[in-house]
Amino acid sequence: MIILKQESEIEQMRKGGRIIARFFQEVRELIKPGVPGDEIDEFARKFITSNGGYPSFLNYRGYPASICLSINDEVVHGIPFGKRIPEVGLVKIDVGVKYGCCHVDSAFTFVVGDIPERAKKLVEITKKALEEGIKAAKKGNRVSDISRAVEKTVKPYKFGIIRKLVGHGVGFDLHEDPEIPNYVSRKAYDPILKPGMTFAIEPMITLGTHKIKEMPDGWTIKTADGSWAAHFEHTVAITEKETIVLTSPQD
Repeated sequence: MIILKQESEIEQMRKGGRIIARFFQEVRELIKPGVPGDEIDEFARKFITSNGGYPSFLNYRGYPASICLSINDEVVHGIPFGKRIPEVGLVKIDVGVKYGCCHVDSAFTFVVGDIPERAKKLVEITKKALEEGIKAAKKGNRVSDISRAVEKTVKPYKFGIIRKLVGHGVGFDLHEDPEIPNYVSRKAYDPILKPGMTFAIEPMITLGTHKIKEMPDGWTIKTADGSWAAHFEHTVAITEKETIVLTSPQD
């Protein structure tokens, strides 16, 4: 069931989104070779709580950290503890914030060191796919229009589009209806986008296969072929007048 949000609830999500946007601006200074994932997670927890929010991921279904830190072939849900930022690679941070009654969710891929040109293109196109998906997220369109925009952006480059992981509604819960696939699926629920809908669009794209595997920790998801992955995500709100990107920097 899709839960429409009132203007006051979207405003709370906007405030949570501002916390996330500022977090990503400041955490850049920590994304350097050798920095422990524990330090980054602690920074996130303190930053979010000191700004009046709560880390949505912490203890969510037993998840032990405030952020997900996924490196290179780790696609999503990487546990930060015991890791260090590599000399060269792709570092994905996924973070959620609960502010007031509602959650917001966002992710960013950081480039560390001199990565291969193909990997640079992967990051560029994954970010562009998110931007195109957001453009398609407007009142009167359908979820499939978002999926089509993402797939159309990625397909010419022959990157892998993860199929088993999707974007999702977000708000009162961290994961709500509807699912937002990154490819057009005939089997997917395809509602019309209406004012009050809030959801996270999150392309997860790889240098190789779309297939994934779950690690023994029960959380970390890697590419099945060991290829690197990129991940970008924003939470958006559909309103009568426009689509608001809640987790981007706001004036």
